[in-house]
Amino acid sequence: MFVRLTARHFAIATVSLLALATTIGAGSTVAQDGASPRAVPEGFVVPGPAPTNAPPADAAAPEGSAAETDGDSAAGNGAPADPMSFARGGEKGTTDWPCVQRRVESITPAQIWAGPDLALADTVERTTEMRALIDRVVARRLPLDEAEALVRAHVADLPEAEREAAATALFVDMLARLNNERSEVMGGIERYGAKQKALAAKLRAQSADFAEVQRSPASSNNDIENARQALLWDTRIFNERRESLTYVCEVPILIEQRAFGLARAIAGAL
Repeated sequence: MFVRLTARHFAIATVSLLALATTIGAGSTVAQDGASPRAVPEGFVVPGPAPTNAPPADAAAPEGSAAETDGDSAAGNGAPADPMSFARGGEKGTTDWPCVQRRVESITPAQIWAGPDLALADTVERTTEMRALIDRVVARRLPLDEAEALVRAHVADLPEAEREAAATALFVDMLARLNNERSEVMGGIERYGAKQKALAAKLRAQSADFAEVQRSPASSNNDIENARQALLWDTRIFNERRESLTYVCEVPILIEQRAFGLARAIAGAL
């Protein structure tokens, strides 16, 4: 009898957790404009590509048009950049997007670029040095201030006659790389959210089964304890994944901040 009462109390205690599971499974579209994300702990594995996002050394650079969008003309005219503009006006959330932050498909040049017209990038031949620099500065393992210093030094060393075009090409290719990485990370986050949604549904079903086992006169103490342990185990997994989600959801913001910082450093060096 003592085991039955304890298990019954446990079932009641899980109601609030299951309500939380339903909320996470459904996702959220509330924005947190201006929020400063926490650094992802060292060694934490996030969805998507490896943090370096570095292709083979002989890989071709992205075409200049890869990062272009309808907002390019505003960027080319020297429109002021807003570091948090990509946190507003997000796309409509999907059922598998688990983050508090809005889901925004990509970072557009108009949001972060205040330099020359992006069409200048089409006239520039991509060099091995430029590709190597991009490989280095897009890697999140490199502190942003060091990455900014590297691009400023690179732009300053360019011949004056070629500086604006070459710097613009550097920005276009860098943004294309960061957008590709960010898209892969977001795809991984959605897969992560889908698994959480499925686990939340499983927990609801397990809770119902546990209540049924408790009510059944045919259930032994052993049956009740086995059902309780199964529910406890999956609840623990759900909670651990929910804690990890806090860090996972901040990775796209970290990429956005890197894109803005590098764009500002390139334009500022002209």
